[in-house]
Amino acid sequence: MYLEVLTLGMLATNCYLLAAGARSPAAVIDPAGEIKTILSRLNRTELECVAILCTHGHVDHVAGAGPLSDAVGAPVYIHRADAGALASPRTRLMGLAGGVMVTRPHQVRYLEDGDTVEVGDLTLEVLHTPGHSPGGLSFYLPGYLFCGDLIFQGSIGRTDLRGGSLQTLLRSVREKIWDLPEETHIMPGHGPATTLAEEKAHNPFLMGLR
Repeated sequence: MYLEVLTLGMLATNCYLLAAGARSPAAVIDPAGEIKTILSRLNRTELECVAILCTHGHVDHVAGAGPLSDAVGAPVYIHRADAGALASPRTRLMGLAGGVMVTRPHQVRYLEDGDTVEVGDLTLEVLHTPGHSPGGLSFYLPGYLFCGDLIFQGSIGRTDLRGGSLQTLLRSVREKIWDLPEETHIMPGHGPATTLAEEKAHNPFLMGLR
């Protein structure tokens, strides 16, 4: 499997390039901006972007979705509840700050809990995990969970933004994440990767879920 993390944008967002192997169809998860950097890495590794996956609609995770979709012809996948952010004024402003003119993607596909996304030989399971935002999604591939701003190493995503809810976030973790294999690598939207076992043992925000 090929997995690379690019830390992009003013808020140091983790953008993931995921494929079954070299020279394979790939997904770009959370294109924060810096489209030239993403395209350069795709070209250098001979990966064909066939899917752009957005864990949620906050601008630091979707600012590059439209421009990247236009550049590679791949659809953008997002939950309908967060889709309005793809070309909101804030997203456009974030894009301009990064030197990119943001437009709404021509190809937008809405995901729901239980859907799957095929990326070459990889199959990602879609988990609806609201709490940080109403349309929060996590993408599960055995061994890996790409969860956006749901869980961080030793912390969780903010719930004081519009549409956020601490109770909803904790319910998402308890109902959708808690019973995954403990060796699952947590690939967050910001900061270092961790494991589910590590967060169960040491994350103070999740202690009540035991």
